[in-house]
Amino acid sequence: MGCTCSIGSKFRRVKSLNSNGTLEEKKIHSVGEIVVQASNFVRENENKFQDVYRLGQALGTGGSGEVKICFHRETNIKRAVKIFRKDLITNEAAKVNLEKEINILKTLDHPNIVRIYEYFEDSKRLYIIMEFCKGGELFDEIIKRQTFSENHAAQIMYQLLSAVAYLHNLNIIHRDLKPENILLEERNDSLNIKLIDFGTATYMTPSRPTVGASGTAYYIAPEVLAGRYTEKCDLWSCGIIMYILLSGFPPFDGKTEDEIMSKVSSGKVNFSVNPWPNISAEAKELLTSLLCPEETRISASDALQHLWITTRINRTITNKEMLNEVLTNLRNFHTSNKLRDAVHTFIATQCMTQQDTKDLKEIFLLIDKNGDGKISKEDLIEQYTSILGAEEAASEVAKIMKEVDTDKNGFVDYTEFLKASLNVEKVLSAGNLKTAFRVFDRDGSGTISASELRKILEGGIPSDERVWNEIISQVDQNGDGEIDLQEFQDIILAKF
Repeated sequence: MGCTCSIGSKFRRVKSLNSNGTLEEKKIHSVGEIVVQASNFVRENENKFQDVYRLGQALGTGGSGEVKICFHRETNIKRAVKIFRKDLITNEAAKVNLEKEINILKTLDHPNIVRIYEYFEDSKRLYIIMEFCKGGELFDEIIKRQTFSENHAAQIMYQLLSAVAYLHNLNIIHRDLKPENILLEERNDSLNIKLIDFGTATYMTPSRPTVGASGTAYYIAPEVLAGRYTEKCDLWSCGIIMYILLSGFPPFDGKTEDEIMSKVSSGKVNFSVNPWPNISAEAKELLTSLLCPEETRISASDALQHLWITTRINRTITNKEMLNEVLTNLRNFHTSNKLRDAVHTFIATQCMTQQDTKDLKEIFLLIDKNGDGKISKEDLIEQYTSILGAEEAASEVAKIMKEVDTDKNGFVDYTEFLKASLNVEKVLSAGNLKTAFRVFDRDGSGTISASELRKILEGGIPSDERVWNEIISQVDQNGDGEIDLQEFQDIILAKF
């Protein structure tokens, strides 16, 4: 586009070990090797931002831009847009961090992490379109309430720790966890959260410390101040947030940042002042395991299994009818065609609203027993055993994993769960199918070509041209080498 801050042109060439133990560039040789993920559809939109969205009120401002509400002109869906002024992104490090933020957001697929939809770029600004959360910042809710009950605080901390465990499993450190970076999904529901703002997030190398100070004074870990740290710095920040939820004030306070950081470095937590004498021993034990030296600090996965969390999380699914529908939909889901799988993925991640998926999110979190942000085979067997018996449940789950676990990582990820669990009639509505067709028809010609499929689904991995021609041939009814809207709808709705 001829601009100085382009982030849309780079992609990763994937390499793997061959039989001789040397690295070789990975390549897609067959249709079965294509992995469809939500990130396939998070792309730079080549249209003008103003032609696709209209702006609403401001939600916040920062050093190089602001966050506003925006409305998709065609669907009227409300979203949030993070707008960066390119004239304020003056150094190469800031440009690299911005590119890294988008790349990290594209890879994340967790019910408690904000979803990115697309981005735009013009000569003056970069626009990142994300999920909109009606409830505002957790920080404002803390100011309003002053304190949370232990049960409510545990509900929030469970979701936060689940998101952090998920990030750390991907070797990502957030580095700026604080109530201002946690949003509430609904205005009248302070217990469902989304983690946001990955502007300072970074990739980590296991067994090698990260360097470079990052974070906010009240929440920053002492080892970050020292300049060498690991992912455990996020757990310190979780401890500070938990302390504030229960007490209404931070454990390390001061009139200046230097005074605050001096107290952080000492690391001494005071449990003698109110309300701490009335807080449970389990809560203080977990806090002591979080607000401690890095080498003895608990991990996010272990914190999720702490007694204070497990005894206060209600794991009872109240909507039994919805659960039964989900379990039925999972059993009936089939990925018989790569294009159908791609369309299901697009609609589940780009067209469904928070309201559409609210009940499914609750069920996903409850089925995911250890809170790591994905559903294991064992999690599913436990659910199906109650209705099928142990032997039949194991057999049925094996079939489900084969169909639903499309990236073959051994788990049902959140997007895989959504696309397999959603009501098919709702997902494959005429409106959603037309929206999906327009996305695949990148040049607006009225037909989808092999090259257009390739641009969307290749995912930065080189591939043979015949792979995409094969997908087209499976759908192309009139033999013109392309897919028109009618052919598109016929294959997606086939056997429905």
